[in-house]
Amino acid sequence: RDAAHDAVMRLAAPSTVRMRHRPRVGGRERGARATPRVSRARVDDSAGEQRSRPRVDFDRVDGARAREGAREGADVRRVESSSLATTTTEGDGEDDEAWALEFPTSRADLSNLWLGAPSRYRVLFTTIFAFVICNMDKVNISVAIIPMAKDFGWSPTTAGFIQSAFFYGFAASQLPGGYLSTKLGGARVLPLGMLLLSTATVMIPFVGTDEKSLFLARVLVGLGEGVAPTAATDIIARSVSVSERSRAVGFVFSGFNMGSVLGLGVAPLLIQATNWRSVFWVFGSFGLVWSLWAMKMYGSGGMVEESYKNDGVTGLIGARAPEVMANSSAAVDEDAPIPWREFISSTPVRALMYVHFCNNWGFYVLLAWLPSYFTDELGVTLTNASLLTLLPPLANIAVATIAGPTADRLIKKGMPVTKVRKTMQTISFMGPAVAMGTAAYLENPIATVGLLTAGLSLGAFSYAGLYSNHQDLSPKYSSILLGMTNTCGALPGVIGVPLTGYLLKETDNWELSMFIPAMIFYVTGTIVFAKYGSGNRQPFTGQPMPSPDAPPEIPSSGGGH
Repeated sequence: RDAAHDAVMRLAAPSTVRMRHRPRVGGRERGARATPRVSRARVDDSAGEQRSRPRVDFDRVDGARAREGAREGADVRRVESSSLATTTTEGDGEDDEAWALEFPTSRADLSNLWLGAPSRYRVLFTTIFAFVICNMDKVNISVAIIPMAKDFGWSPTTAGFIQSAFFYGFAASQLPGGYLSTKLGGARVLPLGMLLLSTATVMIPFVGTDEKSLFLARVLVGLGEGVAPTAATDIIARSVSVSERSRAVGFVFSGFNMGSVLGLGVAPLLIQATNWRSVFWVFGSFGLVWSLWAMKMYGSGGMVEESYKNDGVTGLIGARAPEVMANSSAAVDEDAPIPWREFISSTPVRALMYVHFCNNWGFYVLLAWLPSYFTDELGVTLTNASLLTLLPPLANIAVATIAGPTADRLIKKGMPVTKVRKTMQTISFMGPAVAMGTAAYLENPIATVGLLTAGLSLGAFSYAGLYSNHQDLSPKYSSILLGMTNTCGALPGVIGVPLTGYLLKETDNWELSMFIPAMIFYVTGTIVFAKYGSGNRQPFTGQPMPSPDAPPEIPSSGGGH
């Protein structure tokens, strides 16, 4: 009996260790750490009485013995019947189902939420924090420029010139960021970019008196932030599968809106309490701290010391591991040079470049000019105009929680990925276009603000359309493709914002200057993507392709590319 007991314990060891410290669910006390368990089989003792097998705490078992048991258990699982392997896989799925994102009500809840999450979710949480900080550092100048212009006597032209500096750096780092993310891994490139932009942000108070030095500092901020979208796309492509992609992209990229809300909300408070310099010091410090933390988190694949599961994401750093496809039609040269010509000549890629341009025209122009529109056209005070400007990003965050899961659900039900992407992007473009066209005929300021907020919030569907499409076309080169399209997407910040000001000066008509151009791009972008867009994997050199005769792959919810 003792020998049989030890054999059973060795077989159970890997499963038990893997599930240790699982959060209590069901009827157990919430927030308390669960005790590792082994089935309470009953055995006869020497006196003939029956007693329950005691619970085993594997944290107290000798480390060598525990590792030996884990290896033996792994060997047994490899040679046992397929039903055992199926049971193990289903257990992993149950672990994911048992974990749910709920608002923590105590410190213990927060700890269980973090430690109980699958490691790929911790990777995504880490990445969204970067996006929040990125946009806080991006928008802080739009608030700080007001007292800075007063202190240094800058004209509106000079202030506009300084604010545009960010977009020059942002556009310049898109392609290099995508290339480096492919070769080194987005998990390595993103912390380095954050170090650059955070250091440059911290330095602004020291160089702010010189216009040229300040312009250069803002260019560096743009350079650092420019690698963030491409690096994050690479991280997502390595961490999650198609079935979770829309949610992952929507979740991570919604950090930009969160950063806008926090930046525009906190910066005035800091300036009022101290001075404009504190904004750059505080926001920049956030990025420096995040960079050090992220290097550790990405390096461990999202694992932390007391993780409930040993499910760390592998391959986040370095060149992407070769993709293994059971239904691949041909061998792939992993060392093949990046096929730049194939990217440029690809119709779906070119369509996506134009769509990204159209998407960002509306975003950048409205972000820059909405406060002025509220004050000049609707008669709202400057303070209230700043608060109203926060409504679209807040609504966008809320809608993003619906858009991603909806797209993933449609894909799981069998709708073609191409149709899902086109549907999501159509909603993203036509929603704001209809809202702008209708707002032009409204006289009630409250109705106008409400309509614009509702319409612009639908732009969150682009996370399940435009921003998910790069990984559809090529998981291997997704970060480079995003770099290409985002280079086009940065142009509205360079030309769209000043062009709107020029049109407003010449026509004195807000609808013609701000709404009409955005509506034109929204409508044409919808048409181009509907005709030329695609959600199918493209046969780029070095990109693994499924066999034409093989059935479509149904990705699991826990894997990655």
